[in-house]
Amino acid sequence: MRRLPSRLLLLGLALLAGCAELQKVGRQAARATPQGRKYLSQFDYYASIAKKLKKFHDSKTLDESVILDVLVVVGVVPPPKGAPPSKTPAPKPFPVPAYKGKWAWPLEAGVVSSEFGPRWGKKHNGIDIAADRGVPIMASAPGEVVYSGNQLTGYGNVVFVRHDQDTVTLYAHNDSNGVKVGDKVSQGQRIAKLGSTGHSTGPHIHFEMRVKSKAVNPRTLLPKSRF
Repeated sequence: MRRLPSRLLLLGLALLAGCAELQKVGRQAARATPQGRKYLSQFDYYASIAKKLKKFHDSKTLDESVILDVLVVVGVVPPPKGAPPSKTPAPKPFPVPAYKGKWAWPLEAGVVSSEFGPRWGKKHNGIDIAADRGVPIMASAPGEVVYSGNQLTGYGNVVFVRHDQDTVTLYAHNDSNGVKVGDKVSQGQRIAKLGSTGHSTGPHIHFEMRVKSKAVNPRTLLPKSRF
């Protein structure tokens, strides 16, 4: 996916923010922390959030506080002074050292329908595993849920689990999520049900592993499998 310069993306946010509330959101995004800015650009979130802002502003179905909450929870902007935008807590920093345990596949059975790497002229940042709708999706390793929702374009219902300061796993296109931000999860714990939400052509999980915000091939960390 093509990455846009951060200034142009911030300008896009400002242009889409046509009312006082959304202008406030633009100002919050402009205050993004360096880590948050990098995290956001890796997932092309500036572009997707800009689209969401316009969509929800036009239909008036999303409150400004919800948008701010998404930005804060994924670490894009620092929490505003005073009361937080919602009751959802921002994730706390993880201690060192990094997670050094073993990783597990997010499904008990399935068929890998798309591998990590180039696909249709673009980079595919994870692997897709097809299986029956509703089968349990499990955490690949112990960690803390830092995002659980459906407000990120293309991913549908998606869960992010942070395992240490550098490593995050992503579980997308879920039929439903079974965890919330701040939940501590163990390896193999059920966190969602497999589905086909978002940009999806059939029931499957899109599974990503990111180290220092960079997507890595999950097969390099996961055990050998029949998938």
